[in-house]
Amino acid sequence: MSQTDAALSRGIQGLKGASPGSTASPKSVHRRKAIWLHVPSLIFMIIMTQIPFLLAVWFSLHSWNLLRPEEGFPFVGIANYVNEFVADPRFWPVIGHTIELVFGAIILALVAGTILALLLNRPFLGKNLLRGLATIPFLVTPSVMALVWKNLIFSPTSGILDWAFRSVGLPAVPWFSSFPLESIIFIVAWEWTPFVMLVLLAGLQSIPDEVLEAAKVDGTNPFMLFWRIIFPLLRRPYEVALLFGTIFIFQTFGEIYLTTGGGPGVSTNTLSYYTYQTAFTSWQIGQAAALGVIGVVIAILAARGMLHFTADHTPDPEEGS
Repeated sequence: MSQTDAALSRGIQGLKGASPGSTASPKSVHRRKAIWLHVPSLIFMIIMTQIPFLLAVWFSLHSWNLLRPEEGFPFVGIANYVNEFVADPRFWPVIGHTIELVFGAIILALVAGTILALLLNRPFLGKNLLRGLATIPFLVTPSVMALVWKNLIFSPTSGILDWAFRSVGLPAVPWFSSFPLESIIFIVAWEWTPFVMLVLLAGLQSIPDEVLEAAKVDGTNPFMLFWRIIFPLLRRPYEVALLFGTIFIFQTFGEIYLTTGGGPGVSTNTLSYYTYQTAFTSWQIGQAAALGVIGVVIAILAARGMLHFTADHTPDPEEGS
């Protein structure tokens, strides 16, 4: 048989295998069944996230004041967005407070979570108990945690911190008046430190002991051991902590509502809290929807920026070959 006849025979057999009456392989059938298993979760995600977001975009293109129903629901295009960026003098300070809150809280949580993960990764008596106790701030709801810090710790009259100051002759400090945004940052960082600790602790336990022992045998000091070996191996856990921390800290609301109410003035007014005020104090639903859409875009860009910053930019040897 010539090469042409052999190629023609293989082509005919391929066509027969692709005919409608042919029997699919078990692997392809299993793959098609597995795809259908994702459909309910996909539908749930679309209903709970995408449809509300599209409605928010639609509301943001209209002027809708609930206190003035006679004005109706007129279409204004991007006027709400232009007014927020140009005409609203509070918008840019609010954006600045939001960025300061996100970066300040995530940096504190990363530093504290790294220290706790390194300490709790060592073998000692009661390790599991301390790990469980360290996760409590993350399990408590933000509203309860905010009230605890406001009334039991940061209170200038009955707080534990100011009682300790007075015991050594120092004056009491009105934390939420003198350092409002810094106090909110510390509370949020306190809440997210256990999450960072758990993610990094899981990453530390996946590092082979042989690698660390070999570095110690070579005389590596603890700082260089962490910076040169442990830290690069924890790149993925740090990415997870940065991603989730950025997205959720950006949405901080309960801590601000129950401690400072956005004050003094607008010193703790972040984008999420300002959106709430616009919607349920001024009743400007269209402007509030525009602020919500802006917040989603900023959160996505911030999360992508964090991931790009922590990404491994080392060139692939195979690509250069």
